[in-house]
Amino acid sequence: MKVQNSILRTIIYGAVKHGAPFGPLCQRIGVDPTELNDAEKLLDWEVSSVAWDYAVEMSGDPLLALHMGEENNLSAFGMLGYLVQSCSTLEEAFEFIVRYNNTLTDVFHFSTQKGRQEYIFHFNPVPQYRNKFPESSRQAVELMMSSLIRVFYFLTGKKVSPLRAHLAYPKRNVPEYERILQTKVIFDAESNCVVCRAEDMSLPIISYDKSLYSFFNLLLTEKQQTLSLQKSFSDQIKDVLLSGFGGQIPPIEVVAARMNMSLRTFQRRLAEEKITFRQITNDLRKELALSLMDKRHSKKADVAQLLGYADLSSFQRAYKNWTRKAS
Repeated sequence: MKVQNSILRTIIYGAVKHGAPFGPLCQRIGVDPTELNDAEKLLDWEVSSVAWDYAVEMSGDPLLALHMGEENNLSAFGMLGYLVQSCSTLEEAFEFIVRYNNTLTDVFHFSTQKGRQEYIFHFNPVPQYRNKFPESSRQAVELMMSSLIRVFYFLTGKKVSPLRAHLAYPKRNVPEYERILQTKVIFDAESNCVVCRAEDMSLPIISYDKSLYSFFNLLLTEKQQTLSLQKSFSDQIKDVLLSGFGGQIPPIEVVAARMNMSLRTFQRRLAEEKITFRQITNDLRKELALSLMDKRHSKKADVAQLLGYADLSSFQRAYKNWTRKAS
């Protein structure tokens, strides 16, 4: 899984602004400061994951991301941020964030729900990220949530406050969260999301530029196609299972439809790589299980449920087999 370099840069610069020493922070993360200049470069997801842990520790602020969002703009989105600024309405901007999600990162899944009165923007880390780096994933979520309040004003020139915010994490420092997010915060929720008024989504974006919109839309489409070509078909399937289904394994027909393919085309692509859907799903379950069980707080029963095993004994047999082969 990958994360765009602009996100790592935002973490580091934000932490430094809040008291972390730049050189030592880069050294702890293991990044050359000169490499931060390439915003569109894709990094291994664990680099930015550990970056949050070090950033919080070295800044001394447990609510670092929440506070960073107070002055953050769209720079963390790189090229996608420029497209968002060139869109015509808030709704169009959100839809493009969802569409080009994978050009920014594949450790998060973005989605929207639109009703008559409410518009909901979901942003959830994939299970592997949330379980292996719980505090890091929380910081990433809170940066996104806090930044949205500033982005609303930045894009529309109007004060737009959400109806409420949902966090799938335990409660802490409620007054500070509600001060920054300017709304009621519901903790231990099923999803991380911001609930807005549906009518606010039609607000025009003041920086709308049709020619720039077309330009960045084209660039991101090309980037998305390039990323797709760089990955094997089996890796693309794993990405869909992680981002679209949270690591759960749906029927093969559902996955094929999610990838806009007929079942016949899907199976033909698998045959070209000389691999089966069962092999891919077993490999993914193994990767997730070994990663999650590497964390001492993870319980086998919880991991078994997360990965969709019918019972604990089935998972234990598979886990023993994996660890025996690994050793």
